Amino acid sequence: MEYGTRDRAWIWLNSVVGTNVRLADELIFINDGLLPLFEAARNGKPIRLPESSDDTLKDKLRSTSDDRNIDAVIQKLDSIGVVAVTRDNRDYPNLLREIFDPPTLLFVKGRLKGNLRLPIAVIGSRKCSDYGRSMAEYFGKELAAKGACVVSGMADGCDSAAAWGALSVSNADYPTVAVLGSGIDVVYPSSNRRLYDAIAERGAVVSELPPGRFPSRESFPQRNRIISGMSKGVLVAEAGVKSGTSITVGFAHDQGRDVFAVPGRITDMMSAGSNQLIKSGSAKAVFGIDDILFEYGIFVIPEDPVTKNVDVLKLPLKQKKIYDELVLGEKTADQLCEKLEFDVSEINIYLTEMELSGIIKRLQNGSYSIQS
Repeated sequence: MEYGTRDRAWIWLNSVVGTNVRLADELIFINDGLLPLFEAARNGKPIRLPESSDDTLKDKLRSTSDDRNIDAVIQKLDSIGVVAVTRDNRDYPNLLREIFDPPTLLFVKGRLKGNLRLPIAVIGSRKCSDYGRSMAEYFGKELAAKGACVVSGMADGCDSAAAWGALSVSNADYPTVAVLGSGIDVVYPSSNRRLYDAIAERGAVVSELPPGRFPSRESFPQRNRIISGMSKGVLVAEAGVKSGTSITVGFAHDQGRDVFAVPGRITDMMSAGSNQLIKSGSAKAVFGIDDILFEYGIFVIPEDPVTKNVDVLKLPLKQKKIYDELVLGEKTADQLCEKLEFDVSEINIYLTEMELSGIIKRLQNGSYSIQS
């Protein structure tokens, strides 16, 4: 991977401050930007420091800013097949940029996408019941089958089951992403090595932590803010009252993400946390995949009983206009914008919704047509 000047500046700053995102952002702010800070460190110019910092930080910023040190970091990543995706990179998840403290960069094994199609986190207890495991796997599979990307923490229990469910959809182009609470090259638990490799091959494994870092008690909450931050919604497959899942749910609420939960038996303590989320109004109860898809304008449109085609009358008005145009022949998004006088951002939302609903399909030439 080729790293431009801004990418190299992010890699340098990350090598100094690590996961202390607030320190990185403060340094950038008080020095009038990332590149001015980088140039000041490289050229011996004055560097402004936060009041809580001392000259030790300044010395470290200067001593690590030369190309030799930055190249050494990049070469280490190359040697283990990992890339650094910085905030400025187009592959950095767009939704993650919106949160209060987005990582300065993500270490990635696989291929990360900036514009993930309907990323939904599926989380739950590590020591889950058979019911919780089956629900996580079911929703992981069904979401991937509809074109969604399942986000998880690759932990034992519900997280792993959801990822395996997504991977079981053989024709899913980008079924799942895993966010680690360890360094990108540290598989935790080690029994998940096969899952790690499978996710990296078809999606991406990501971590905010540098290679070689083992997980700690603090690293998992940091990981959880990324799981919810890169997702549109968070589904709790199963959780007890004191489950660590509550941390991710808390981040999801703070970040303005949707929260869903699968109801469990009222006598089952493994589902007590999930049921409490629903009872308190902190999560929406889901009884099937449609309850999630509906929140994002994705409808399972019934067939007309006579023609066996999509019942167009049941489509939302603007989707129906797009459908009517595509009935006349394939068109690009730009052509549909011009014809229907929709905004570019607006047309892309409708096209994505219709594609995920199985109503239309995107052709190799970039045009859209009715799903046959």
